Amino acid sequence: MHDCLIDGEIVSQLPVSDRAFLYGHGVFETIACESASPIFWQQHFSRLREGCTRLGLEMPSETVLLRELQTVCAGKQFSVVRITLSAQGGTRGYSAHPAGAASPVRRTVICHPWPMEVELLRLKGIELPIADYRLPHNRKLAAIKHCNRLDQVITASEPAVREAGEGIMLDQEDYVISSVSANIFLVSGDQLITPRMDRCGIHGVTRSVILQAFAHRCEKRRVTLDLLREADEVFLCNSVRGIWPVTRIGNWNFEIGQVTREVQDWLGSQSRLLAKPA
Repeated sequence: MHDCLIDGEIVSQLPVSDRAFLYGHGVFETIACESASPIFWQQHFSRLREGCTRLGLEMPSETVLLRELQTVCAGKQFSVVRITLSAQGGTRGYSAHPAGAASPVRRTVICHPWPMEVELLRLKGIELPIADYRLPHNRKLAAIKHCNRLDQVITASEPAVREAGEGIMLDQEDYVISSVSANIFLVSGDQLITPRMDRCGIHGVTRSVILQAFAHRCEKRRVTLDLLREADEVFLCNSVRGIWPVTRIGNWNFEIGQVTREVQDWLGSQSRLLAKPA
């Protein structure tokens, strides 16, 4: 039972030449695991592969990544595993490898304890401020989970966001994109609305499975603050916390409604690890 593997070895230190350390040149996934079984593995693996393609990284085999994930969380009933694929160091400078050649990757797989406090969030919900920081547009990096998360670091340091533990993030045109660490859905009647993320934001795994399961009731669109204010219900989702209701944003109050609980129940049917408390 090992908590950290780097390229399959039991070590816990990266070389200073690692390009994720130097430049944020890498991608990662944070995965909920039950008895060493990753939840929604195929979706996480597909996003890793897409990120590697966009950033010019060699993609490791699925077999290798699964074996290392299962090794680090062996013997644990519930855990959170982070897989990071970072470009290995080459020569000094931004371009470390010949044009057209994929960068060799370093695999870092770390197991973290399961955060038990997430169950209370799923049951009682959360109150959120709207962050001051605005997400810049970057179509090349939109959707993937790359290692440069300075937008989220800056936002999380705002006093109101730090106190709440989360905050709503807008883009440079004041459209709603997400929270600091989760995707957002609005409920209007029985319809689900989630922001388009072609210019910034992350295509979350839980968001993607909700969009697939409730396709006939889902719409992706530019979400204005007026649309957010008029929503019947609002909820956040990510791979570890599952779905948790939003009860307040700024001065706007929201009910924990039937649609939010319906989606929670559906997600819980896929994995009891993501179910709301009884």
